[in-house]
Amino acid sequence: MRLRLLLASLLSLGLLLALPLAAQPSAPASPKLQAVPSPDLSRLTPERARELREQRASFDKSKDVLIGDPLAETYALLGAAYARNGLFDAADVALADATVLAPRNGGWVYLRGLLAAMRDQHAQALKLFEGAHTLSPDYLPIAVTLATALMDARDLEGAKRVLEPWAQRKQAVPLTLLGDIAMQQKRPADAVASYRRALEFQPEANRLNGLLADALAANGDAKGAAAERVKAGDRMPGLSDPIGRHMFGDRASAGDAAKPAASPRDQAIDNALAQMEVGKYPEARRTLDAALQASKNDSMLLALYGRVETAAGNLDAAASRLRSALAADPKNSMALTSEALIAQIRNDDAGAERLYRQAIEIEPRLVSARLGLGTLQQRNKRYDDARVQYKAVLGVDALNAEAWARLVAVDAISGRCAETLKTLNDALRGSPDSPFLLQLFVRNVSTCAAASADEKRMALDYAKKIYQANSAPVLAEAYALALAANGKWDEAVATEQGAMFIVLRDGGEKALVPYREILDQLRAHKLPTLPWSASSPLFNPQRPQVAPPAK
Repeated sequence: MRLRLLLASLLSLGLLLALPLAAQPSAPASPKLQAVPSPDLSRLTPERARELREQRASFDKSKDVLIGDPLAETYALLGAAYARNGLFDAADVALADATVLAPRNGGWVYLRGLLAAMRDQHAQALKLFEGAHTLSPDYLPIAVTLATALMDARDLEGAKRVLEPWAQRKQAVPLTLLGDIAMQQKRPADAVASYRRALEFQPEANRLNGLLADALAANGDAKGAAAERVKAGDRMPGLSDPIGRHMFGDRASAGDAAKPAASPRDQAIDNALAQMEVGKYPEARRTLDAALQASKNDSMLLALYGRVETAAGNLDAAASRLRSALAADPKNSMALTSEALIAQIRNDDAGAERLYRQAIEIEPRLVSARLGLGTLQQRNKRYDDARVQYKAVLGVDALNAEAWARLVAVDAISGRCAETLKTLNDALRGSPDSPFLLQLFVRNVSTCAAASADEKRMALDYAKKIYQANSAPVLAEAYALALAANGKWDEAVATEQGAMFIVLRDGGEKALVPYREILDQLRAHKLPTLPWSASSPLFNPQRPQVAPPAK
């Protein structure tokens, strides 16, 4: 089917990204989180089974520490890994949990649609793609996938409505599909126009010449059709899909849209990123070695090589690659931020800060550099400097979960929780139904001595709302803090104990430590003065460490 073939072709050059959120009313109350089953791995190769066990172990360690969008992403990545290996039932549970945790992020709904399509559940896939498009209408791969599913369902007019807003955005893929629709609707002249415009934007996609030839022939232009037929090949226009790629890894299948029109160099970057993300460092090196044979001084390839070696724990090799990358392009921000990471691992915080600042000077909106610098400054108790960086991140990405959580943390520990309250109130005016922002508001107000009684009552209302929609431990704890702030100590203790039961079941005894610290204070009728346990990594950023040797 067209849909299955198209899905396999949506590969990207980036890592998994959060989608911009549509201005939608809040989603209806979602079901509680389900425990993600541990599937039978015996039918997989030993290497693949080992990778999945490692990823599951990492998931189990982090899921009770992360909050908001980062937590949803953790569930989604695990679900995508299971899906790639044919473990569809476990994948479905993990992806469903991701949508519960971030109900307004269309990306996770999109991944559930891709999984349904992989399972030949095409009616369910179409419904999910429609939901994803409603939540994230500005993410082109969702629009294209939805339109393709509608075309498979013979709803050509519906597909056309989805694609037409993209017709003026210099994107070859939606124009190609509009040409296909025009041909199916016996409008060859419109098809000719769409295919010609698609070729303007991706002239290397020579499969379009064959489609254009068919449209010209249908429109009575035999001479033009013959001219285009000579140029025809099998390269279809490509489309970068940072989210969908995680469902398919670096594989693509043959067919209608299975050969992205990416250059060999871009495809190498894409493959190396995918290999690095799952710890396949030798494969990533081989991929980059092959690409560098054709372009030995390519700064981006060299910088990515440095990142691979850093991830693998080979710091000397990483530093050498990064020096070469910066010699080729002194303004390569990936190389600068990677060098900053190595400097921190080597206890050179001054050098790391200098490198982060260089990267920021080149790209003031570079979120990774600002977060890296802010975390470094926070670790060194330079809270005022750190908050400047976190607020700058929010100026670029208003819903960046890490920046928000760290801003709340540094303001709390430096006695500025009242300022945080104002900042959160401003943000909630624009996103009044964001469970993540509401949770931060609840935690901040409940533990801030400057908060008024009215604000504490408002926090309790918010906490009850988000807890009733989702009883995840982090939200249960926020509710417990709000109950305590309003003098409901017995309910607060019971709620925190309920959260701890889930944590113990899913994460073991060690994961209980921060929850137990809060519980002890609640039992003593002592309101915590920080929005999370004092031992939380949000208050104690750790110095980056050398990765264990790659096996």
